[in-house]
This record gives sequence, C-alpha cells and structure tokens, in this order.
Amino acid sequence: MTDLTITDILIKDDVYVTVTALIEDAMVVRPQTMEDPEELGPGICTASFELEEDEILPFDEKELIDYIENLNLDWKLIPKDDDV
Repeated sequence: MTDLTITDILIKDDVYVTVTALIEDAMVVRPQTMEDPEELGPGICTASFELEEDEILPFDEKELIDYIENLNLDWKLIPKDDDV
C-alpha cells in the first residue's frame, strides 16, 4: 500500500466502517506515451469493511493507518467533478 491520509471515517451501527482517504498514486495524471510511462498522482478514495464483534478501531492515528493498510481494502477512486 502506498501512503494514505485519512480524511473521514463513518461508522454505522458500530459495525460498518467507511473510510475516505487521500491515497498517493491512486490515479493516472498523465497517460503513458511512446516515450514516457504513465504518471500517477494522489486521489481521494473510499473503502468499506466490517468490524468483528466487540472490535474497536485504534485511537492513535498511526495505529489506525497501520490497521487500515493491513486490511488490504479495495479502494475506489472518487471522481473529481471535472472527471465526470
């Protein structure tokens, strides 16, 4: 996983967690050409997961990021308004 910065966490019914984060190398900012490889840049992404019974998220920011990175979530890029 590349660097991520959590921007929002929504917990529903103490079980369902949705995380929004700025993730490095999440989107193509310059497509590949015959001379140069594609260039990746940061993007806002979202992913969801369920907590186990009686499980709580870490309070420490670094521990929370480590916890989320270890889940190997399927991040979905949130398109910018001008991408739609």
